[in-house]
Amino acid sequence: MSRFRLSVFTVSAPELTPEETCEAARLAGIEGIEWRCKETPASALDEPPSFWGNNRSTLAPSAAPEEVERFRLSAANNGLQSIALVPYLTCGDLEGTEALFRMASRLGASMMRVGVPAYRADIGYARQFAEAVAYLDKVEGLARSHGIKALIEIHHGTIIPSASAAYRLASRYSPELVGVLLDPGNMIHEGMENFRMGMEILGPYLAHVHVKNAGWAPREVRADGSHHPNAAKSRGNAGPDPDPFAPAEWTCGWRSIASGAVPWKQILSDLRAVGYRGWLGVEDFSGSYSAGEMMSTFAKQMRAWEAELDG
Repeated sequence: MSRFRLSVFTVSAPELTPEETCEAARLAGIEGIEWRCKETPASALDEPPSFWGNNRSTLAPSAAPEEVERFRLSAANNGLQSIALVPYLTCGDLEGTEALFRMASRLGASMMRVGVPAYRADIGYARQFAEAVAYLDKVEGLARSHGIKALIEIHHGTIIPSASAAYRLASRYSPELVGVLLDPGNMIHEGMENFRMGMEILGPYLAHVHVKNAGWAPREVRADGSHHPNAAKSRGNAGPDPDPFAPAEWTCGWRSIASGAVPWKQILSDLRAVGYRGWLGVEDFSGSYSAGEMMSTFAKQMRAWEAELDG
């Protein structure tokens, strides 16, 4: 059986420079890089490295051409492919989207994440879906002009938290130009569906997969500092609820790949079954490993589970 190609989204390597990230990826057996693209506030530059703050493997949208070339060469000099630019675009920002398509082209990327509205009850889904359609109608043309596929990511808190919701939006467009980034870890937070069914629903729109994990746990301490009376019962203890009028509170957090609710070995089997032959991109937010260890562990897991599936 052919193997999946492995990549890393640099958001998960905040302590490494672009050069260090690419070297660590090469040593781990990873073949592709997905570059985080976001401005870093000056106030964050003196902070310790973090996923969404002072992330040293981040390319700024305002980066000069020589800085973009630095990132491209970091990958190329390690025999890696810059497969995607992953910015945090606002739905409707066509000027910013077009500028970043140009940047993605200079990197040699074949995919770029574009904006999707965060769901807001005060606006309502119907209006936000229409806003997304108006934006993607234009994005599809930009994708065609630049030869780069636009990705919409399945993400909790947005109008596409599930595969079926993402398909409803993406299916208006050519799958050669607009695809869906499947993220089972995000779907544990919100949007959980049968993973195999979701892949079948997406069909040709299944364009990329992110690998991370998450899990739910009962909240022990309430906002007022008191211990929740039903926390222990929520973990499956027998007997009646200590307080049947105090609904349990739950929290979802990131887990390492082998320790969360996403059954990744089964996901690999399902991806094979539906004919997916694309990339698997790690973005582990669990903090369980250093960036280099995280990449190495990910690559070993994927190859070991593939070998088990091969029998």
